[in-house]
Amino acid sequence: MTIPSFSALQILVAANIWLVVVILASIAPACVSQHLPITVDGTSYDLTHLQAFSASIPGKGIDLGTDVLVDVVFSNHVYTERTKHGEQHRAFDHHGTKRTFDSDRYEMSKTLGVVIKSKIENNELTYVSKSYGGADNLVFVEMKDGHTWAVVYCLQPLAGGCSVRMEILSSHPR
Repeated sequence: MTIPSFSALQILVAANIWLVVVILASIAPACVSQHLPITVDGTSYDLTHLQAFSASIPGKGIDLGTDVLVDVVFSNHVYTERTKHGEQHRAFDHHGTKRTFDSDRYEMSKTLGVVIKSKIENNELTYVSKSYGGADNLVFVEMKDGHTWAVVYCLQPLAGGCSVRMEILSSHPR
């Protein structure tokens, strides 16, 4: 049996690749289909209301009389904000930026899925806005308490061209 030999450089490269994989695995993706509960100061906050879901835009499919299917997922930006210096972080975003739980965003997020689904199914007006990463879409959501939130999202076509993935990237009080 021959034992392969590795140079110090090969070992270093392999170790660095392993380290990058470990770091990337610890960073949350931009948008996920399932959010686990988050605990802040001994209180656990349920995030099942941010489960991925599907909705349809009636009559807007490629073929006459068909619908466009929209798969909706949420980032942790809808219930967190960027961690300020000295604050304790609870999560990381897709860029590895530390995020802190935000109770106002969390409260808003409880009904965000229902509101977004309604806007999709009613084919309501949205706006295109310029962001650091390019062009994102923007929808204004008025909550039951009278506050208006700007919700930033992007759309990615899915295989077959009959459906899209809607990633809810962030939300901000207006």
